[in-house]
Amino acid sequence: QRETQQNSSVSMPSTVDAEKNSSDENGSKTTQSKSYNYNPISVRSSSRQLTSINNCKSDNNNNSTSLGYYTSQPNTPYPLLSKLFCWSPLSFHQYLREYRHNTCIMTPISALVLFAILLSSLVGLIFSVPQFALGLLLGPLLKRNMWMVEFLYRYGIARWGHVKIMSMGAKSRNRGDATGTGTSATDRRREMLSPSSSHLGEPPDAVQKKLEGLGIAGHSQTIHQRITVVPDRVFIHPIPQFMDNVAYLIVCCPPRKFSGGVTGLSPTGHESVDNGYETPVIGVLVDCGEANVILGYLECIYEQYYSLYPRSNAFVTPSTRMGIALHSILCTHRHHDHTAGVGELVEHLESIRHDFKKKTAVVVHGGVGASDGQKNLFDRVVGNVVVVGAAMERVPHQTLFVKNGCFIPLPCIEDNDMNKFVSIEVINVPSHTRGSVVYALRNRVAPDIALTLSESTEAMGPLQCHLFTGDAIFSGGGGVPFESDLERASDNFIKNPKNLQSKNGSSKIRPGAGALAMERCFAEVLARANGPWSSETARNSIYSMIYPGHEYTTDLIMRQFDQKNIPGDLRWVHLPPSTFFEAASHYYVSAHRRALAQKTKLLTIPLPLQKEQIFNPTFRSLKRRGEQLINALLLWYEFGARSLIPDLSETKSGDKTFSARNFVQKQSHMKSLEEQSVFTTIFTNDLEVILQEMRSGKLSPSLAADRLESLRVRLNERAIGRRPIPNTLPSHKNVYLGVLALIVLGSSPSAVTVSDAVVMNMAEPVDNTDHIMISKKRLVASLHEINLQTDDFSIRLEDIIDLLWKEAKSGSGHDIRRSDDENDVESDCNEVDIVELGWLKLTLFGVTLNQRSKFCLPCGNPRPAYSEESWVVSSKLKRAKGELVRHDAEKCLLCRDVFMSCPYVERNISVAF
Repeated sequence: QRETQQNSSVSMPSTVDAEKNSSDENGSKTTQSKSYNYNPISVRSSSRQLTSINNCKSDNNNNSTSLGYYTSQPNTPYPLLSKLFCWSPLSFHQYLREYRHNTCIMTPISALVLFAILLSSLVGLIFSVPQFALGLLLGPLLKRNMWMVEFLYRYGIARWGHVKIMSMGAKSRNRGDATGTGTSATDRRREMLSPSSSHLGEPPDAVQKKLEGLGIAGHSQTIHQRITVVPDRVFIHPIPQFMDNVAYLIVCCPPRKFSGGVTGLSPTGHESVDNGYETPVIGVLVDCGEANVILGYLECIYEQYYSLYPRSNAFVTPSTRMGIALHSILCTHRHHDHTAGVGELVEHLESIRHDFKKKTAVVVHGGVGASDGQKNLFDRVVGNVVVVGAAMERVPHQTLFVKNGCFIPLPCIEDNDMNKFVSIEVINVPSHTRGSVVYALRNRVAPDIALTLSESTEAMGPLQCHLFTGDAIFSGGGGVPFESDLERASDNFIKNPKNLQSKNGSSKIRPGAGALAMERCFAEVLARANGPWSSETARNSIYSMIYPGHEYTTDLIMRQFDQKNIPGDLRWVHLPPSTFFEAASHYYVSAHRRALAQKTKLLTIPLPLQKEQIFNPTFRSLKRRGEQLINALLLWYEFGARSLIPDLSETKSGDKTFSARNFVQKQSHMKSLEEQSVFTTIFTNDLEVILQEMRSGKLSPSLAADRLESLRVRLNERAIGRRPIPNTLPSHKNVYLGVLALIVLGSSPSAVTVSDAVVMNMAEPVDNTDHIMISKKRLVASLHEINLQTDDFSIRLEDIIDLLWKEAKSGSGHDIRRSDDENDVESDCNEVDIVELGWLKLTLFGVTLNQRSKFCLPCGNPRPAYSEESWVVSSKLKRAKGELVRHDAEKCLLCRDVFMSCPYVERNISVAF
């Protein structure tokens, strides 16, 4: 087994190894200050678990830590039944997880659950069982309906049913456009790929009509949509599929070798233009639900944008030569609406490339800087198409099994090498499925590929990150966590808001269940969006875009206006007016695009990540958790840590004081990259006054611009100001929410099982949440990405977090003394990055360690237990039961009209004068 894995796997050093090697070669350790560089590979498990797991992995694969991906399906590190008990480090709960997610065991159990549901329903109908008794019988079974998605969905009958339903829905929604023109699929495909049917320089309307004639126009008009990643070289094209699915085509154009411009005839007798390009355009596809649609769009996109480039020579006959050479298919997860067309597409490409190896004109490999295993990676697979998916996801026809954090080798044809311009990193987000991944495309060279390039990173322009999120993140929401841990009713605060009032710092937390698992995945994407180039945020602009796998924007935003779907502290009345108006504005725009005529509908995606954080409720929840955590940090610094070290505010922030009030005021003035001004009817009077003064000459353009900017700042302020009561301890509920904030923002998502953690290089599930490892770098990066670090106080906030980590690591804080040299204190704090959650709870909130077991207290909500030696008890502060609320009705933009005798008359008078 060890020899098989070593021979079938290609070694790809991780980012940590690359940094270590560079440090050893230079002979010194280089440290970059204030770079929010979060490395998820280093945050896997506690020291106790790491030692035991490494001992187990040594028997299975001695080189597993250095593998970036697998070229064959990896074996389960922890076999069950007869071989299970040889792996002694696993606890009872971890054994249970292995059984719970084992396909061989759970497939028949899921089938029995389905049979029991159907049988119970039939019995209820036949014997007219009372609804109450039937509910008691079916309730526990229906809570486990996710098992059917996880274990029965992979079979052929489920694939046939899902694809059939999606195809019928697409035909119904598109009003017959998907049925085609009556010709067979084979004839339509031959017409798509035949160069004789293409004409150089076709107008966009002609290409769109061709798609409609072939019956593959889809639910949106996307042929005109193209996103530039690297000018003149790398682009992204969305492709509609089924009812609302969206695939994405990444193309890389070759360089020009000589100045051409000679017009001649192609081998098929049609006109072609030689412009000095000798190699074809390379394509990488993200998700494939319908093969015939992908093939048709490949040809139409080539005709529309890339017809000046030569077609690929790696085909049997000139009549089957494709314009875009597709060599990689990236699958975000295994669901059939994203993978149903992979097999058919690979089979078709194999049929027209079967003598590819006999042709020496074109050789596909993994780039000039790739290793030997990466170079011949494309030659060993069927059709020279690499199908990429997570190592534990079991994607159909998968040939490359990637780990969390690895960089995917991209295709290269002679001088057209994608690896010289972009890189694609794998970010694992286990929630929708246990192996769901997000592919991060950036305009930077992968750090583990040693390329000798003359181009520098400055020549590539500002850092761009294009996130292909699949079903993990949608515009306006997120996917259903089918394969996460079962969420209990006591943890669902939307349906049961009263349950939150009974929570405290000692309550049981299940970080891998339901909505909390989704939040951790959202935070993971935010923290790792910039990858190893996070240090560039200090000097360059960052452009991040999300590319969801479905067009759900209008429906998801519409749900937000129903307050029953929103947690209490995230409802519109608790948010700045700009957030509501931005969501309403985006809903109007998206509804307009989706309400156009059937053949002219437009997509609402992709979307800037900064803009998505405004109207996506899950991102807003992350920001709310960040605010709760910052309030706790400020309180701890004020009463629990100020006496430990000198006041750093005098040395780093001048005479400015760092308080919660100043932080909230500064935070309201922050500007996001893609944030747009929203002027609505509440500013009608102010705008009319400005226009009147400009027309009369009383107001100069510069002063008018300043007043307009002040209106935008006022709109970003909360209508009702809320802040903690000074000199009081947080309530038990807020302590629980603060602990949740540490987990969500400071820890990477954990794998579903220990086997998944070993294979995918992820954090392991823990029995006791006190053992969850919290990363300081990840926490700082998350706060930075959700715009909770102001320019004036960001360094000061990092100092508080550094001190908290240092004191939590020491266990007591007695080794931190006053020192005349504050640089020594800073260097000591920076050495610590990983701390267990239990020590942070004890230091920040005074909550005792050793979380109580749910078997002792089934309710999971024991009485709060605080350490007698903690600052919480010694400070003798009272525990707050509420918060301070500030609202001036006469100055409030939403209420000021009430105090006017006649608002509309007074407005007209003010404008007139």
